[in-house]
Amino acid sequence: MTIDEATTFLVYVQIPLKDVFLNNPVNTNNHFLNTFLIRLSTWILGDSDFSVRFPALLGHFLYILFSFKLIRAISNQTIVIICGIVLLHLNPYFMDFFGLARGYSLSWGLMMASMFYLYRYIQEKKDKYINWSFVLAGLSVYSILIALNYFLALIVAFNFIFLRDFFKNKIDTSVVLYFLKKNISAILTSFVLFALLAYPISRVRANNEFYGEKGSFYNDTILSLVNQSLFGRKYFGIDFPEVLVGIAIAIYLSVLIFSIKKLSSKNHNYIFTGGLTFGILFSITCWSTIAQLHLLGTPFLAGRTALIYFPLFSILPIFFFTFFDTKKWLQLGLCLIPFFAYSFHFSKCANTFTVREWWFDTNTKDVITYFLENEKHEEQVTFGVRAFNSPSFHYYEQIWHLEDQVDMIRLEQLSKDELFNYYYIEESWLPEISNERYEIIQKFDTRVLLKLRPSASKEEQ
Repeated sequence: MTIDEATTFLVYVQIPLKDVFLNNPVNTNNHFLNTFLIRLSTWILGDSDFSVRFPALLGHFLYILFSFKLIRAISNQTIVIICGIVLLHLNPYFMDFFGLARGYSLSWGLMMASMFYLYRYIQEKKDKYINWSFVLAGLSVYSILIALNYFLALIVAFNFIFLRDFFKNKIDTSVVLYFLKKNISAILTSFVLFALLAYPISRVRANNEFYGEKGSFYNDTILSLVNQSLFGRKYFGIDFPEVLVGIAIAIYLSVLIFSIKKLSSKNHNYIFTGGLTFGILFSITCWSTIAQLHLLGTPFLAGRTALIYFPLFSILPIFFFTFFDTKKWLQLGLCLIPFFAYSFHFSKCANTFTVREWWFDTNTKDVITYFLENEKHEEQVTFGVRAFNSPSFHYYEQIWHLEDQVDMIRLEQLSKDELFNYYYIEESWLPEISNERYEIIQKFDTRVLLKLRPSASKEEQ
């Protein structure tokens, strides 16, 4: 269990439900819908890693289901479908968050469902599909506030579609009435989100709790996302991330230009409308982030928060490959490049036992399990852990009911004058706590579990 997951459980799952929705205490760690579902899951299933992470697993199921449905709706070509699955799933950094008790997974799953229904509206022009799209987008926002950027982009992208239809089909009614009728779900969802989030967001802004950077959109958002997704690997040299960004920009512009070019032609169909709409969706999501910095002072999305752009962009290459349906060999060749590239990178970097963002919590559960199995005491002992490890330790202390056996003590800094029965720290930090007083009883990667020597214990007494 990682620090942010444990904090959600220890703080927000324990407090009255009213305080969850009001975000009291103020922290962006509280992802409202995710927190509520964790409370529900733990109430039904009891406290465990599985029940705490169940909403995230539900989000992953939604993402898998609706990403496949969206790809199938865009193309019926097997190679494009396979390539689309690879593009939308085989990013090891992105995949990390589907197993964590955070709002990211739930938000992305709901966002993907929203995008599927947006495309279904493009295909069939049935209002029920756009209603579903906005409701699901609203739930995505309530799962994590970052999705507000997507929600705004969805309003713009949808209005592009209906205004094009309005003027193309020369509908005999007032454009204002037509606008209000078509946007009823967008308006109602916006009012509900405002009612639910205006107060919590105002408190987050007042406490300057937004996570991100204020340098440049390219460096802080785009490059940070690419570098994190590459796990620091530079396959063809130090400029490889910039090369990838260049390829992505070329695909993005190709989809926009080709779709716009086809917009007024007789061969225009929902594939080209879809390509342009999803291009607008991605563009407005980017520009909304930039605008927020200049208008509201909200920092650029960076690292894990910038991951919202990954599924939004990854739809565009699927449209790009679909444009070559009449040139099968060229389509096959183009699809095989990302298929092998993504598959190779994923095979090298996929996490199976840790999380890149919170690597320092990799061994928390192993440490406590080792302690319980090998260290027997008749009375409570003290256990010193650094501040960033303490939420995870306190999580297991609580759900395993260890309060009578061990007192987990959070340490902001190490001290030679403060003695505990056990320490869990980096091995290189031993001199900071007087290593002659402690013995190493077990190593965990670069960290060690230390036990106070009997002589030091007598000295303390």
